[in-house]
Amino acid sequence: MKDNKRLRHVVIGVAARIFRNHRLGLALDSAVLVAASDVNVELGQQRAAELGCPFYRDHRQMLTEVEADVAVILTPPPSHAPIAIDCLEAGLHVLVEKPMAVQVSEAAAMIEAAAKSGRLLAVNFQHRFRPEIRAARRLIQDGQLGEIQRVEVVAISPRTPVYYGSGDGWHLTWAGSGGGLLMIQAPHELDLIYHLVGRPVRVAGWIRTYLHSIQPEDTAHAILEWPNGAVGYFHGSTAQIGQPQRIDLVGTRGILNIRAGELAFQQIEGDIREVLLASEGRSAKPELRVIMVDLERGAGDHVAVYRNLHSAILDGAELVVSGQESFASLELANAIVYSSHMHREVDLPMDGQAYSELLATLTSGNCG
Repeated sequence: MKDNKRLRHVVIGVAARIFRNHRLGLALDSAVLVAASDVNVELGQQRAAELGCPFYRDHRQMLTEVEADVAVILTPPPSHAPIAIDCLEAGLHVLVEKPMAVQVSEAAAMIEAAAKSGRLLAVNFQHRFRPEIRAARRLIQDGQLGEIQRVEVVAISPRTPVYYGSGDGWHLTWAGSGGGLLMIQAPHELDLIYHLVGRPVRVAGWIRTYLHSIQPEDTAHAILEWPNGAVGYFHGSTAQIGQPQRIDLVGTRGILNIRAGELAFQQIEGDIREVLLASEGRSAKPELRVIMVDLERGAGDHVAVYRNLHSAILDGAELVVSGQESFASLELANAIVYSSHMHREVDLPMDGQAYSELLATLTSGNCG
């Protein structure tokens, strides 16, 4: 990086549990922490003292009094947009925890603020940096999978009442979290759908609260359709058992199975459509060959996100987790919720105003 410059960081929401995952990123040679803030004064002051930096209850006061380059936002999702816009307008680059906001209209405002300020807006989607994800994306972009026909994504994250009651209980309500599973546990899987396969054009969704005493969903299911006619599904829950994450992609030339730290690739000779049409029998069983895929070193962790952001700021490298790139996962989450409540399919891009009206009804408690 240029001249070994250390970017000055401030953390907003330093008392959050997720902060422990950011500490290694902030410990990079390219970073220095210059201030922290949180509305939880007691724990925030304790953390700031441990880190050896000034503490502020009000992030706006901190922005006026502290010279910084990057703001890291770790507050609950409903506050992401206004705080990010404050930081961008103050001239700071921003790294915000996922989800970037709770509705697409807010995300669009954040992206616009970043463009006007000439600063970078990044979202903490560290799973994009996992070696198996990077390898899978290369195979898809190189055409090794052929044309995508089917997408299957499952995300299971069992949670307990203790979890939902922690952190001042903001997970319990629409007003506190902006949503349930789709806002808190599943954004990574929704982001990987877009990152690997692209943006769907149509969504039919169902959300349910099967087990937990919370307002938003603990389970979600969606059927997705892409421009080329490919279809797929997403299923996630905090009230079930199962694999934490399973991604299966089927194309006209092969199959990709992605698990944590693993990538399995099977390929046929040619294109399945041509093979089937050329067959003279009643059925065909094309031979699938196992293709060994070398995985790069590295990890899909917060350090990778910080390294990429710092390289983008200092050296002009491509920002892998930009706000514009991250918009699609939030749009998909909003579309699933909207589809479920409206009992109909949703075309993408979705109507941001319509979702804002639905969310306002949900947060007011006037919608079942």
